Amino acid sequence: MITTLIKAYKIIRLASLPHPLKTLTLIVLVSALYACGGGAANTTTPPSNETITETETETETETETETETETELLTGTFKLNATTHVSGLYYISGNNTGYTSANGGFSYQQNDDIQFFIGDIALPNTLAQATIDTVLLAGNSDPANTVTANITRLLIALDADQNPNNGIEITSATHQIAEQITLNFASSTFTSDSASLVASAGGVLPSKVAALENIAIALGADTSCGSSHEKIGTSAEFNTFAYGVAGTVTVVNDCTLLFTRFSYTGGGLPDVYFYTGPNGNFNQGSGFGPNLYGQTFETTTHIQTISPNALNELDAISVWCVQAGVDFGSGVFNR
Repeated sequence: MITTLIKAYKIIRLASLPHPLKTLTLIVLVSALYACGGGAANTTTPPSNETITETETETETETETETETETELLTGTFKLNATTHVSGLYYISGNNTGYTSANGGFSYQQNDDIQFFIGDIALPNTLAQATIDTVLLAGNSDPANTVTANITRLLIALDADQNPNNGIEITSATHQIAEQITLNFASSTFTSDSASLVASAGGVLPSKVAALENIAIALGADTSCGSSHEKIGTSAEFNTFAYGVAGTVTVVNDCTLLFTRFSYTGGGLPDVYFYTGPNGNFNQGSGFGPNLYGQTFETTTHIQTISPNALNELDAISVWCVQAGVDFGSGVFNR
C-alpha cells in the first residue's frame, strides 16, 4: 500500500516537469501502477495515455486561444477633430511604439494606455482605443476646454504646411526642435511658454477660440455666421442636478455652441430643451435646439446652433424640463 502511494505521489509531482517529459513519464508510471496492482482492489481501469494526451492538447489549445485574444494587435486613429488626421506623432503603448501613419494610424493592444509625443513634449496619457482626439486626451475634467484648445493649437501651429484642412503632419525636424522641451497644456501661460518652439518651427499659434472653432467646423458648424459677438470664447460648466447632465459648452462664433464631454441620460418629462438664462433665471429664458427628451448623450462632442436673440440672453444655460419647470443641470458662462 505504501509503495502504491509513493507511485501516486510521483504522478502528482509530474505537474512541475516540462511537457514532453511529463507525458512520457506519466505513461510509464501509470502503466507500472496498473501492472503492479496499484489499486486497492485492482478493479479500476486507469485512463489510457490517449485520454491524457487529448486532455492536455485541449488545455494547450484553450491557453493559446486566450493568449492570442489578450495579445491581439489593434489599430487606432489619432485625429485633430472629427475629420482631420494627425501623422508623425511618436507614440508608446505597452510594447508598441512608432509614429502615427499618414492617416493617423497607431498600433495598440486592448487595455493598454497610450501616450503621444512631439520631441520631448508629452501629450496627456489616455487609454488606447479606436479613435483618439484632442477632447479625449484632455480628460473628463477640462474647465473651459483649456487643455483641449491648447493641444489643438499646438498641433495646428506645428503642422508642416500650416494648413490643417489637409491634415496635420509633424515632421522629424519638428521632433528635433522639440527635444528637451516640456509644456503644461493646462497652464495660463501656455501661449508664452510655447512661443519659442512655434517660432523655431516656422508656425503660428492660433487663438483658443480659433482652435475650438476648428473642432466645431469639423462637426459641421456654419462658417459664414460671423465672429463678432461679445460672448464668443466664453464657456460654462454644467452642474449636475438630475439625469446625469454634465459637460462643457463654449460659444465659438455668432451662431454656434460647442459641447464637449456632454452627458444626459434622456430622462424626465417629454419636453426637455437647452434653455437660456438671462441673469441666471431660466423661468424667463427661452428654449433652443431639438427636444432632448429620450436622447442619450455619453461624454459626446457636438455642436448646436443658436439664434442671435438667444445668444444675447445666454448668461447661463440649462437642460430644462419645461412642463415641470425643473433644472436638470446648468452652468453660468464665464466672463
